[in-house]
Amino acid sequence: MSSIVRSLAIAACGLATSVITALVFVFASKAWGEDLYTFSVWGLLPIGAIAAGGLAASGYYFGSVRLNKRPDAWLLLEMVVNAGLTQLLIYYLGYVTLVLADGQHVADVVSFGRYLDILFTKAHLQLGVGADMHEEPNELGSVGYGVAAIYFVGFLLGGLMVWGFLRAKPFCSACDVYFRKLSKRSRSYANTDSALQYYNQVFRHPFDSAEFASLLRAQSKVSKPGKGAMTIDTILHGCPKCRVQLIEEKVQVHNGKQWSEVRDMQRRVEVPASMDLRNLFQSAR
Repeated sequence: MSSIVRSLAIAACGLATSVITALVFVFASKAWGEDLYTFSVWGLLPIGAIAAGGLAASGYYFGSVRLNKRPDAWLLLEMVVNAGLTQLLIYYLGYVTLVLADGQHVADVVSFGRYLDILFTKAHLQLGVGADMHEEPNELGSVGYGVAAIYFVGFLLGGLMVWGFLRAKPFCSACDVYFRKLSKRSRSYANTDSALQYYNQVFRHPFDSAEFASLLRAQSKVSKPGKGAMTIDTILHGCPKCRVQLIEEKVQVHNGKQWSEVRDMQRRVEVPASMDLRNLFQSAR
């Protein structure tokens, strides 16, 4: 399949999920009586728009992975344009489906442009923790356009997260395809010192050595992780064409409440082309 055909197919996937996302958000909002797209935390963090952007961009993700095309600057530009069109579609669907109390459709009364102006400038926003909830909030006025811009940025952020996930996926540049996960090993350690004993030693040994096999097979699991506990996920990837393999390690640390990634400790190590580590990984389960 040519690069142009792949790009068009991926664009079609992105367009499809964008339309589906707009339909879901508009009709779910009407069913629940809450505008999901404009849902925000403290009026500043546009959670709804970020979620919409991620869902709309999911078509680009699955299309790119399925058709083995890495995200480039052109795809990024395409996603930005698509974000604007999808946001406009969400507003338009809200416009054509809005019915007044007397049963009259809003679309029969005002133009779409006037509807947007009323939607943005007549909206209300109440900020601050501990504010008097009985006090009638003021209309946003022209500031409403700035709030709409925040939603657009949130939508873009959701799409950019998907683009970033695509960029981070292991890719075989020689065959122009994404690696596929073949196997995975997970370990957890009670503290950093015990985790580093494995982390600092494992790749110092040749892949075909008894020392490497012993470290890979070693079991380590913490049932109740506390502050300072670490997990190390060791993932074996393989190219579906040339069969070259790649080992990826992802590290997380527990801060006493939740896990967070340690990006500086994440690494990828190429396996010699003549070696196949699938049996070793599977025997280590």
